Amino acid sequence: MSAIRHASYATWEKVYGDSYEALPARPSAPCPNCAHHTLRLEFVATPADRTGYAAFWCDTCKFGITTSRTHVPAGVPFHLMGTPWSELEKVIPDFVLVQPPDDPDPLDED
Repeated sequence: MSAIRHASYATWEKVYGDSYEALPARPSAPCPNCAHHTLRLEFVATPADRTGYAAFWCDTCKFGITTSRTHVPAGVPFHLMGTPWSELEKVIPDFVLVQPPDDPDPLDED
């Protein structure tokens, strides 16, 4: 039996941050998981405040992350919040979601 190995959530988060800072350019970094240059970043947001969520994934290995409460910078296109999933899935594929590590209970002092 083999385990699926993938880049850590922290690594994905860093590459997402670099890609976000480079907007409106398309992501140019290699995938932290498979090293292909096929990263994609799509936003779903409300037009009033351009706030919503992002999906960030690799079209080659189909691993990625999502964010919430993300601001979409001016000049960057986005899909409208409330768009039916049947429409969004034409743009955002089903990908393996890399999960952040479990957050230890900050109140647990043991």
